[in-house]
Amino acid sequence: MQRTALSFSLEEEAVDPRFRKTYTFDDPVADLKDMDQLLIAEWDQELAGLIGLKYEAWNRRLGVGHAYVAAAHLGKGVGRGLIEAAVEYARSTEARCLWLETENTNYPLVRFYLRAGFRLCGLDESLYDPRGPGRGEAALYFARDL
Repeated sequence: MQRTALSFSLEEEAVDPRFRKTYTFDDPVADLKDMDQLLIAEWDQELAGLIGLKYEAWNRRLGVGHAYVAAAHLGKGVGRGLIEAAVEYARSTEARCLWLETENTNYPLVRFYLRAGFRLCGLDESLYDPRGPGRGEAALYFARDL
């Protein structure tokens, strides 16, 4: 990420060794309890992915609080299917956009969101604790207009 006083740009940069981060639910009930809607994807009667959604009435935005696809189901269209189901649900709530956040270091997910019709709409360099596991990461915000 390159920053000036009034702007920023993202630049692709190869890293060696490859950066890898694993996400887990520390407490699934607590992690998902604030969601208004939870959409589940199954593949051969197995949990393949999920997406948690929360409607914000004051700005008519449907936020994606959690989105996960099991490693065994990556590349099978599960993520795309969950996003499209979220868009359908968003339209039923009269939301004006679907909105989400991810880390600047999650390059595959950034590329996925762009292919899924989202646009980069913001950045927060202070969201993650620089002394914690998010050291060097910035939050990227994406929106998909409906």
